[in-house]
Amino acid sequence: MSSSSSSISSKRNVEFQPENPCYCGLPSRVRTSRTKDNPGKKFRLCPNSMNEGPKCKFWEWLEPETPENEVNSGKDKKEPCNLTLKVSILENEISICKMKMEQENLVVRQEFEKLKWKLFTHKVVMIVLFLLFVFKK
Repeated sequence: MSSSSSSISSKRNVEFQPENPCYCGLPSRVRTSRTKDNPGKKFRLCPNSMNEGPKCKFWEWLEPETPENEVNSGKDKKEPCNLTLKVSILENEISICKMKMEQENLVVRQEFEKLKWKLFTHKVVMIVLFLLFVFKK
């Protein structure tokens, strides 16, 4: 984050982002995670999140900074990544559907072959019965 786009509070070295307000319209506050799972990862939250009283529950991870020539903004970076993930998920679902259709098609073809055989045997029986009836007279 460039210091020109954010203001820093000297009180506790907390970074505020007026250009990215929280749900209640206040400049969001940038903090750094100190958890085991996300050490050092920055996130944005409502400045009222630590105060008692009503909270707007605004909270989001910040994307790591990338050079300007790679990505124009964090939003631009997130969108293609999310779309790529969604496309991959949909392609996987399509593959699963195709496999299921092929399995169902195989079952239908097997049932059809059984019915054809049954029809053939019935025809043979009918012809034999007809011939027996005709030659018995």
